[in-house]
Amino acid sequence: MIAHPFSPRAPHGWARPAALVLLLLLALAGCRDPDDARSAQAAGDGEGATPERGGVAVLAEHIDINQPMPLVFESNMDGDLQDVLYMALTRGVWRDGRLVYLLADESPMALAERYEYAGPDSAALVYHLRGDVRWSDGQPITAHDVVWTYQAVRDPRTASPRQDYVEHIDSVVARDDSTVVFHFAHRYPEMLSHSGLGIAPRHVYQDADLAQIRSHPTLVNPDQGRLVVSGPFQIGRWDQGQQMVLVPNPHFRPQPHLDQIVIRVIPEATTRLVELQTGAVDLVRPVPHDQIPTLQAQGERIRLEREEKRQYEFIAYNPAAFAPFADAEVRRALGLALDVPGILRALQMQDYALPAAGPYPPIFRDLYDPERMRPLPHDTARARQILAAKGWRDSDGDGVLDKDGRPFRFTLLTSAANPRRADVSQIAQQQWKRLGIDARLQQLEFNTFFERLVGREYQAALGGWAVGLSPDLTELWGEDSPFNIVDYRNPEVSALFRQALAQPTEEAANRYWQAAAARLVQDQPYTWLYYLDQVDAVSNRLRGIKIDTYGAYQNTWEWWIPEALQRGTPTRAGAAPADSPPSAAASGDTAR
Repeated sequence: MIAHPFSPRAPHGWARPAALVLLLLLALAGCRDPDDARSAQAAGDGEGATPERGGVAVLAEHIDINQPMPLVFESNMDGDLQDVLYMALTRGVWRDGRLVYLLADESPMALAERYEYAGPDSAALVYHLRGDVRWSDGQPITAHDVVWTYQAVRDPRTASPRQDYVEHIDSVVARDDSTVVFHFAHRYPEMLSHSGLGIAPRHVYQDADLAQIRSHPTLVNPDQGRLVVSGPFQIGRWDQGQQMVLVPNPHFRPQPHLDQIVIRVIPEATTRLVELQTGAVDLVRPVPHDQIPTLQAQGERIRLEREEKRQYEFIAYNPAAFAPFADAEVRRALGLALDVPGILRALQMQDYALPAAGPYPPIFRDLYDPERMRPLPHDTARARQILAAKGWRDSDGDGVLDKDGRPFRFTLLTSAANPRRADVSQIAQQQWKRLGIDARLQQLEFNTFFERLVGREYQAALGGWAVGLSPDLTELWGEDSPFNIVDYRNPEVSALFRQALAQPTEEAANRYWQAAAARLVQDQPYTWLYYLDQVDAVSNRLRGIKIDTYGAYQNTWEWWIPEALQRGTPTRAGAAPADSPPSAAASGDTAR
């Protein structure tokens, strides 16, 4: 899997006055009874029941997609939609702390029936493709699509964020329509991962200017089937910033049970939860941790699922924009000043998060090492000592440390769509103030925030990653990676990356990945804050959905709604879902 950046949420005040409104609305929603008898009859996730066809599932997400294309997607939401729109040679699932790769006999999302290692030192990987798969426009999917996808990723004109996937691939060759061979520079553990990109349709893009691929008409206006895909659903309509309507891809087998999936963009967290309680939506991602007890009190109407410890949040320091951040000890002092366990308690996250120590969350059972990489303690006295030793003093008595006439003053950037991070930034501001550090807070709309991060146009930033499920750290920390947002460069770490990727087995590589992670922690380019579970809320109407560390969109073709709970007939692409109550009927109105 690929690392997906940042899962922002809507603005929310530190005092959380909207929570009182939420409680009132939830109480009112509990008085509604049209579906109560049917809810009791059909409660649960549907395990063991026979799926029924029809119905519209309505989902509430906090942000919209940006680039629905395997070559260029970047955001977390884009990554989720890749699991719906595009097949790959294999299909990843998370089992017992490891990423497992499924073939076509285990997952309809896998293009390959089998694979084998070949060539000198088994440095070639041969995939044998199914012969029964087609693009949503009816054209066959062949090995030539795989070759074109990897050529396009490698082409510098594409400026693909997936460059690390092709770094160790010498060539990709189609022997025939159903056989493709990846020739790697050497045998290494990530060969299956790096040959696992979603495949794009060659016949659509082969004549396109790769330098302008992001503005290709199928990506700018992908609705009404113009975006050619291979997954279970295609885009029926996209009202950017408001909603996306997904309709079944007629050439995917097995056909999805649902008639439509409508993804509504509702930035405000309280509004999303009210929409869930009133029956307007069936899935809310994510649920603010302090509002989980309220939902737990709703009984069988709603179930809560965890995307366990897939994410961590951090404060990134950009030395190019604020020179004091170039000193690792100064960065360490900033981290020592933060009381992370206290933050988790204040935000009622202690049951869903752990203080973080580095780039591997505890889901990585073979790589997470709490002894070698312990969270920074909360030690304000030590932080003061470090800063004083570095020459930072309040020479003019204004309460702000200074050095050589320059105050320790910077701007901490975060997304306006994330109430938790807004709260954490305020706490950090206050705790740094005790050291004499003046942090100014700024919130930006998510896409602008993300562009500033990857463009390194910020001083400090509070963000988060939904980490890749491969051990490979190069996507976030490789010297030329667009996601290396602090421009971290350490020859020792780069050498450890190369050594890890030169090992023949995952077990042999792990010691190098762990050593690289330990050195990253020593250098503190981030202050790692906490590993957290994302909690999703699912209406009892929606069945068959699988949510775990891998994510929530991994099996959409299996989702279903019991006929007794289907409230209406499917709408034309883009109209408000008839399967929702009248309160949700205004397709463009996502704020109440």
